[in-house]
Amino acid sequence: MKSFKRGILFAVLTIGSVALTGCGGQSLAETPASSGAAAAGAFKNEAPSGDLAASYIAAVGIDPELSARVPAAIKSEGLKIAAAEGYPPMEMFDADGKTMVGVDMSLARAMGNLLGVEAKISNSDVSGMMPGVVSGRFDVLMSGFNDTAERREKVSFVDYAKSSGSIMVAKGNPQGVKSPADLCGETMAVLDNGYYMQLAEQFSKDCEAKDEKPIKILGFANDPEALLQVQNGRAAAGLNDYPVAVFRAKESSGALEAIEIPGNSLFGIAIDPKNEELVKLVQDTMNKLIENGTYTEILGAWGLDQMALPAATINQGK
Repeated sequence: MKSFKRGILFAVLTIGSVALTGCGGQSLAETPASSGAAAAGAFKNEAPSGDLAASYIAAVGIDPELSARVPAAIKSEGLKIAAAEGYPPMEMFDADGKTMVGVDMSLARAMGNLLGVEAKISNSDVSGMMPGVVSGRFDVLMSGFNDTAERREKVSFVDYAKSSGSIMVAKGNPQGVKSPADLCGETMAVLDNGYYMQLAEQFSKDCEAKDEKPIKILGFANDPEALLQVQNGRAAAGLNDYPVAVFRAKESSGALEAIEIPGNSLFGIAIDPKNEELVKLVQDTMNKLIENGTYTEILGAWGLDQMALPAATINQGK
């Protein structure tokens, strides 16, 4: 999601949202508790049946040093995580239609087990996630959320995965789109109030700067609705994170194709910048998952090995 500097791809704790988010969201329903008490009273998060990384999550035990740093409120109430369903394979519902699974959810549950606390995942409206983190309603926002300079005016990010963008086109790519430059004068359908709306607007400005026709941009409340416009011919293209685009293309039974736009963007876990101790704790916890191999096992289980970073960083998004 960028000049094209859009990043895409993946995840580990939780996050919040400004008017630019790379994920779809609907109801404000909380995922049922994962359950279980572990040794010394530590909480053990159990992955649901639809979590492809369930066995790796189950193998994660509490880290005494990290657990000792968990704020009292999180120890007693759990780590409150904002996420938005409708962005597979990052965030989606399990077969029961209410429990959330996906790359970010797997990382969040593994993180919770390392800290010995419940990962309390809430399916949230996209526009309310980031304000929810700033207000304290959520501890973190973890939802395929890109670390951008504009968002860093409100939150801090623990960057945990690489992200790249993708142009979504109809089967056979009838308009011959190869890059954003080929979209001048065309119609695009994108998630409204999301990162891709901002990106599409920048693409349109780039067209006008070259004395070409601007892009007509159609905004929609969720990702599937936007992609439907591409399938029915109302729009020439859509925008998405590459791993999500690949998933959507497979799901469409060949009706859609994904064209990767390489970038150097980063997915980050959004946290209130005033909560510096939590920012550092989340970074250290993610790095522990990276060091012990759980991180790469989880990404591999979801087929997203290419998203892996050597270390979690803070506020390094472009």
